[in-house]
Amino acid sequence: MPERLRRVTSELQELEHLVRSGNCAPRVLSEFRIAIDNIRQTAWAVQQWSDLQQRSRDPYTVLDVLAKERVRRATQIAQDLKMDLESLELSFDTEGLFELFQAIAGLHERLSPLFRKNLV
Repeated sequence: MPERLRRVTSELQELEHLVRSGNCAPRVLSEFRIAIDNIRQTAWAVQQWSDLQQRSRDPYTVLDVLAKERVRRATQIAQDLKMDLESLELSFDTEGLFELFQAIAGLHERLSPLFRKNLV
């Protein structure tokens, strides 16, 4: 794994030089930035987990941070998908859209009770 991380790091540095050239569509650049941010967050969490384990402390405290990050990312993706639907970039024929619908319906089903309790 260390060798693979070195290779990926090198590739990312090369990509950085290409991105700085400005020869990239803004939307593609935004998607790339989000992906890099997600990787950075995951790497931080893994490092925290390892550090806490080595110091004989509870590594499960990192799980709360990861959950918050997943919520943040899911919110961003949902907002992006909403814009894609509004701009007609997605349609009924888009592969995986039905599965996404089912996943969101299931998520909505699980979230609804949480908000009913807080709204009463």
